[in-house]
Amino acid sequence: MPGKREKTADPFNILFRSTLGWAAAALLGTSAILLLRIPGFPYLVAAQMTAGIIGLGGGLSCAMAIRAAGGAVDGKNGMFIAVVWCLSCILGVTPLFFTLGTPLKMMVSAFYSFALCGALGGTVTAYRMRALFPGAAGRDFIPSAVLWSLGFGLASMVSNMAGEGLQRFLPAWVAWFMAYEAMALIIGGAGGYAVVRFQGTRKPMPDTFGQARRDGSSGGELKHPVAVVILLCLPFYLNDLNDIFVKDWRWWLLIDFAAVKLFPLLVLAWLIRRRKAGFFSLGLRIPSAISFCSVLAVGALSAVFIEQNGYLLTDWFSVASLGRRPVIENPVWRWVDLTAGLAAVGIVEEAVFRGYLRIFLSRYTRRAWAVIAVSALAFGLIHWSGGLQQIVAASAVGAVFMALYLRTHSLPAIMVAHYLTNFIAFSNVFPQFLFRFF
Repeated sequence: MPGKREKTADPFNILFRSTLGWAAAALLGTSAILLLRIPGFPYLVAAQMTAGIIGLGGGLSCAMAIRAAGGAVDGKNGMFIAVVWCLSCILGVTPLFFTLGTPLKMMVSAFYSFALCGALGGTVTAYRMRALFPGAAGRDFIPSAVLWSLGFGLASMVSNMAGEGLQRFLPAWVAWFMAYEAMALIIGGAGGYAVVRFQGTRKPMPDTFGQARRDGSSGGELKHPVAVVILLCLPFYLNDLNDIFVKDWRWWLLIDFAAVKLFPLLVLAWLIRRRKAGFFSLGLRIPSAISFCSVLAVGALSAVFIEQNGYLLTDWFSVASLGRRPVIENPVWRWVDLTAGLAAVGIVEEAVFRGYLRIFLSRYTRRAWAVIAVSALAFGLIHWSGGLQQIVAASAVGAVFMALYLRTHSLPAIMVAHYLTNFIAFSNVFPQFLFRFF
């Protein structure tokens, strides 16, 4: 007799259970708003109670969705997942009461706060699912965790926007009730799809260094790999002298373009021409649309958050900047630098400090954490003229980018994320306070 096929749960049923559960939880949770009718009752406590009730009910619906997908969810696991989401929602809403600013700033802050806490809850839940589904120990849970994170962030942003807009035409309690319901529907849909995505994952997590290279170039054929790394990286370290000593913006642009854009590109082109490295081994391949968008979103949001909020930590041990780039007085050249110049920075720095450095480090270690740590430090130190604060922030961003690269083996989305982070930091098109949490 032919073997039995593994029964696949109905995705619609999973999505329906998750969305309906979160909507019902929001309906119950908004009842805590009535506590504000009590004179002197703290707004923060009311918001935490509302978020906690919504998270608790939503977590139970998440457990129901996992069971509908075939997961072995018992009462203990169901309560564990519910408590995880209860705490995640409470943690997500709390920082917003210490953030002041325009509605747009509050919307951005809400996105980051809930995306971070959604990542926490999503990671714990997705990791737990590996034990709840038969034969799922090797499944990749990270995409599901990312879905929960982005779903939480998007839901909070839409909720803020809806609440602020609707209360112009409706009583405030009605407006925010509808806003919470909209938030719950988005979270429920994203959470349901995260379960469907996990259930459909059959392949184990890819080996960090085991993926075959289509061009056959491993970078291991070089006789003097250390010399090549020095040749590629040294211009970036020396270029900070440009920020310290060069005051004329025209000379600064010339040196910057020649030293850290053109020269490393020529070295990489030589490596490719001599078949010491290849486009694929350097990460220069186009991933699927879903992978590209996911990596771009996670990379850009993480890097901008670190770049704009790193001062909260580093101000405790900040060291004064040694120099800064001169102001480009010509508006045409300024925009050339902000567009083509920053795009070239994103391409070249990723190709060197993620693409080639991974090839080099893989000669000496197969431990992902070691590759991430060494490459992050090497990337952070090229910003030495900006002081310790900038070194720490750049190292953290480099660690995120390398972690994304080791998972996807593709750099284009990370290059775009790198460009967007720099553009926000240098262009002044977007007010900096929008991305600063406190």
